[in-house]
Amino acid sequence: MADALNNIAELDIDIENNESSLIIKMNDYGDLPLAVLFTSQQIVIETYICPVNTIRDTAEFNLFLLRNQKVLPLSSVGITQVKQEEYYVAFGALSLNSSLADVMLEITTLVENALDIAEITQVYSQE
Repeated sequence: MADALNNIAELDIDIENNESSLIIKMNDYGDLPLAVLFTSQQIVIETYICPVNTIRDTAEFNLFLLRNQKVLPLSSVGITQVKQEEYYVAFGALSLNSSLADVMLEITTLVENALDIAEITQVYSQE
């Protein structure tokens, strides 16, 4: 998949190929990193939004996300732990049988959604 994605002219990306995942750097989107994980049943694509502890009122922000989830096409928002710190993540999942066009659509949509969510976090941040 890494070679196929690298050959798509519309995507300006750098790819790091690990054993069970790809790390894609989206050069046209501020070098936003995406992790592409392959499981036995699906492809999961995710990116970090912000540390949970940077949000002033997490209950209020979580409620906002739940109420507005439907406006994020093809993406969901969750919380994941990395090295003992929790982060909000945007992610999408696809079938292992998905076409390259579907994977590309998921990637570009996820990036747009992640940037929108990151912008919204400014309203809820502790700054």
